[in-house]
Amino acid sequence: MTVKFRYKGRSFGSAQSLGAALKRDMAQTVDRALRGAASASGAQIRKTGKGYEIEGTPDQLARFNRRLR
Repeated sequence: MTVKFRYKGRSFGSAQSLGAALKRDMAQTVDRALRGAASASGAQIRKTGKGYEIEGTPDQLARFNRRLR
């Protein structure tokens, strides 16, 4: 007996592939939220090996924090 999972129109036969798709989708959602908040506040964002770096004036960083919440 096989179990099929459906997520956003795609069919998955294994939990491992479904987990990878969920992880990728969540990472894209976080990336879009960070980039959107940074561009709306005027701050610059850069993805590094350690994570994300946000640069800007103190006012821009305060606006970024308010938009991200």
